Amino acid sequence: MTEMDPALIKGLTIAIGAIGPAIGIGLIGAGAVKSVGRNPEVQSKVLIMALVMAALVDAVMAFVLLIVFTTN
Repeated sequence: MTEMDPALIKGLTIAIGAIGPAIGIGLIGAGAVKSVGRNPEVQSKVLIMALVMAALVDAVMAFVLLIVFTTN
């Protein structure tokens, strides 16, 4: 069996690890827009909550990058 290039493995890990956060942020944005469309008076509250949730989802990508760049 042949050896795989470590750069290829790291690239695939980043690509696969970015799919989840990308979908999550898309769903957060869609939900926020839908909520504000139904009830415009709560726009500031929805925006704050959406930003907090987006930050938590982005933490997943940060962990992926941390694992990729600290392993050999």
